[in-house]
Amino acid sequence: MFNFAFNSFYEAIYMNGHGIYVWSVLIIVLFSLLVFFTVYQYKIKKIKEKLDEFN
Repeated sequence: MFNFAFNSFYEAIYMNGHGIYVWSVLIIVLFSLLVFFTVYQYKIKKIKEKLDEFN
């Protein structure tokens, strides 16, 4: 029913020698998204505080 590209979990991680590049890029992208989300959440909080001061 399902036709998997890899026969084992190790093959999925290793990816014929390309796994280190794939997984490192994935980690960098996820870390960048986390940092950007955190920074903009902090900026939005500061803007809301300034707006509350005026009201």
